[in-house]
Amino acid sequence: MILGSQERLPSLLSLLGAKLGSHLINTTLPMKPALFTLAFSALLLSCVQQLAPEPSPIDQIVAGIAQTSFPDRTISVKPEADVPTLPRLQQAIDSCSLLGGGVVNVAAGEYLLNGPLHLKSNVNLYLQEGAYLRFSGKADDFLPVVLTRFEGTELYGRSPMFYAYHQQNIAITGRGTIDAQAGVEMGWWGWDPAAHESGNALHGTPGELPEKPFVARLRQMGEELTPVTLRVFAEGTKLRPTCIETLGCSRVLIEGVTIKDSPFWTIHPLYCDNVIVRGVTIDSHFPNNDGCDPESSSNVLIEDCLFRCGDDAVAIKSGRDADGRRVGRPSERIVIRRCDFQSECNGLCIGSEMSGGVQGVWMDSIRIGTVKNALYFKSNKDRGGFIRDVHVSNVTIEKAYGAILRFETNYFGYRGGNFQAQYENFDILHVTAEEAEGYAIFYDGNDEKPIRNVQVTDFHVAKAPHPWYLYRTADCSFINCSVNGEPVPEHPAESAERQTCDVW
Repeated sequence: MILGSQERLPSLLSLLGAKLGSHLINTTLPMKPALFTLAFSALLLSCVQQLAPEPSPIDQIVAGIAQTSFPDRTISVKPEADVPTLPRLQQAIDSCSLLGGGVVNVAAGEYLLNGPLHLKSNVNLYLQEGAYLRFSGKADDFLPVVLTRFEGTELYGRSPMFYAYHQQNIAITGRGTIDAQAGVEMGWWGWDPAAHESGNALHGTPGELPEKPFVARLRQMGEELTPVTLRVFAEGTKLRPTCIETLGCSRVLIEGVTIKDSPFWTIHPLYCDNVIVRGVTIDSHFPNNDGCDPESSSNVLIEDCLFRCGDDAVAIKSGRDADGRRVGRPSERIVIRRCDFQSECNGLCIGSEMSGGVQGVWMDSIRIGTVKNALYFKSNKDRGGFIRDVHVSNVTIEKAYGAILRFETNYFGYRGGNFQAQYENFDILHVTAEEAEGYAIFYDGNDEKPIRNVQVTDFHVAKAPHPWYLYRTADCSFINCSVNGEPVPEHPAESAERQTCDVW
């Protein structure tokens, strides 16, 4: 029905009458029937448009994301015994792109890959159900180095398994499986197995890690703003690459596939615009195995995904410390909806690498299992930047060891800087959680830039030993919220002393 509903008919008639009356008053000459019919139709359409509901911010962002589209051209690849897979697949991708684009159709079967695949413009790499891409997992197979970021600092390091550099209109789709095989070598560089097996990993990743000296060297280069061309971490170094990374790309689609055992972050859109990650299953349980990390990227949609991963399910980033501030590119206009977060670390995170800023994030209809922290916004005084205009709704949470809702401005790894991040303008509503072993609510602000303007509505935690902790906040409120069956005050008193939550 064009009017939408009977309830809106009186409003429409009233608006139409007012417009028609005004039009007749201003019309001095007789109007022919055909012209009157045309004018009346135009007025009716104008009235209907005025009464139509405004699209939600989520709908507006999603509608504004440019979609991928591929020519009707297919190049097929089948498994062949005793024939190297990597050059055949890369040649198919390159040829398809040179011909103007299309689909590289990878048939069911196993494909052994002893190096990275480079995605090219206008190509959809389609993995049929039963197609299994098994990478070697051997570190030096992923040389020579490429431009990338490691935890928010630029460098030339080992290539991701899938890498795209300044390409347009690219996709990985289908029902196949990508196995990065981190357990062969690279995954262990960020892990102290003894600490992990003892349960100490609840408080981070302690112990002596093989990659530690290389991380420290890169951090120092980033802080000193060493030219990126001199930050080369090649053979003999131990910095883990991501699994799928698109750098400086536009119109990116990753849909339907299953991804296993990444050495580092699993899906990493970096400096990208117009990105869709849809219906993806991630099953990856090594350290820093975040599910999806949009970094310094805009117009991003993550929907209908299952994240079973060893670190944060979704973590929005924008660079780290001085190097991130140098680049200064925020992440913005990001929608995350209808996902299942079964991660071993945290649920939804923004940070801690957020020095370029994060703004305009919408998260809706999410299920979070047992995690360290469920809704987690994190930085420290090295970072600078901001996190603002964040909207969270309709979230169910099983359990958090640390906190259900956590604002952390004192995140570990502080190196002595004086660049406090600004947290402001958050709306959080319709959140229910069964249990927190630590805090239901944890806001740890600071004197220089208090946590500002956070409104929480219909937030309920059934069980938590610490209902709330607020420190250095401004204009924060709780409407119809409860912990342990008791109401949370609209404006709880702040703590006189700083408290800590060491689950991270």
